[in-house]
Amino acid sequence: MWPALSRPTAKLAELALSLLAPRECAACGGPVDAEVTFCAECGAPPALPPDALDGVPLFCGGEYAPPLSHAIGRLKFERRSDLAKELARALIAPLRPLALTRRDAFVPVPLHRMRLVERGFNQAGLVARALANATGASFHPQQLERRRETAQQARLGRSEREANVHAAFRVRAPRTPGRVVLVDDVVTTGRTALACLESLREAGCEIAAVVALARAGK
Repeated sequence: MWPALSRPTAKLAELALSLLAPRECAACGGPVDAEVTFCAECGAPPALPPDALDGVPLFCGGEYAPPLSHAIGRLKFERRSDLAKELARALIAPLRPLALTRRDAFVPVPLHRMRLVERGFNQAGLVARALANATGASFHPQQLERRRETAQQARLGRSEREANVHAAFRVRAPRTPGRVVLVDDVVTTGRTALACLESLREAGCEIAAVVALARAGK
């Protein structure tokens, strides 16, 4: 096993990588300046005000519309897992007032194991890991388990979505000592997140917030 890189060495490695592989717009792939997620032509998505989901603060990076929807599509369907860190940037500032510590944990909405094998990664997990690294909190990818495969929520009507995810999740790891931030890629009606929150609460977890890259039409 290779030894872990020190922080200065890791920064130098990241700089060298950026020189070899120039940064690109998360939505269209065009060139961008350093520390910018979207190019001038695509434009940055407008920030959304904080919302709430069953009494829990909800923070989303923007509306599920171009350019953000294009970037999420590249992340999920073009297997651009490297974009997760870029897209997670928009969620760091809203989380600062929570003053998260190492005791707190980012917990992703899980994929069913068959979907995970098919895709190769859980996009919510990649975002959760990026946020944990940026805030100093912990990353608990195994905290929740999707007990059964469910239909894609986006393909269902409003009345069908609650039944689709009912009892679909369970907590499989011990309760975290601190608070939990639930992470999803896109929140629409919030039924999936609510089902996860129910399982976490039943296990005694304290919920600090729910975050998602985008919010689709309610």
